[in-house]
Amino acid sequence: MSTKSRSGLWSWRSGLFHVRGPDIPRSLGLTVIAVAAGVVAASSAIAWNGDVPKWEASILEFINGWPDWFEPAMWFLQQPGVLFFPVAAGAVIAFTTRRWHYALPFVLLPAFKLIIEKGVVKPLVDRSRPSTSVGPQIQARGSAGLDEPSFPSGHTTTAIATALLIAAFLPAKWRPLPIIWGVVVAIARLYYGEHNFLDVTAGAALAVIFATSAWMLIISRWVGDGPVTT
Repeated sequence: MSTKSRSGLWSWRSGLFHVRGPDIPRSLGLTVIAVAAGVVAASSAIAWNGDVPKWEASILEFINGWPDWFEPAMWFLQQPGVLFFPVAAGAVIAFTTRRWHYALPFVLLPAFKLIIEKGVVKPLVDRSRPSTSVGPQIQARGSAGLDEPSFPSGHTTTAIATALLIAAFLPAKWRPLPIIWGVVVAIARLYYGEHNFLDVTAGAALAVIFATSAWMLIISRWVGDGPVTT
């Protein structure tokens, strides 16, 4: 590969991911966090005793009842929910920009997820997986332990928070793409029968809390520092 080709490749890589803003005003960020916290609190209050309201069960039954031939695609699409994915995404962004501090919020996300989800919310809301909390009509396609608590959805928290963090490093026209994928992960968790609707709703709200806090406290400090050029 010629020097010119190498330079062109690096220019494309370094220009793909970098902070372009906009910065989040403090008042807006705090409002978003407060609303998301309210969603978590309301979802927790409804799911507190482990019961699943009829309206919530109907949403799950509709999506869980989609054809089995969706399963391979859904399995692939939900992979951003695994715990190592945010670290991998942060590493890619840091490598392509040569701004290693860009990986910081991605590295912090797994710790947030484990502490808040498993250490705080799950012990407070003891809700079983849908095949138990709703009934045997729910098809459990996934591999999650059926005896483990279902609320909230950790896959959803990881996927949507990672999607929002990735969006911060993309040009505005590309930002909806990772966010849409994050939402699809939440839908896949319902399709797989791993979670109820409020499980993924609370998981998404926790993701918004983390991503908004990270954007305000960490990422907003980098707005405009741009890609490294050679």
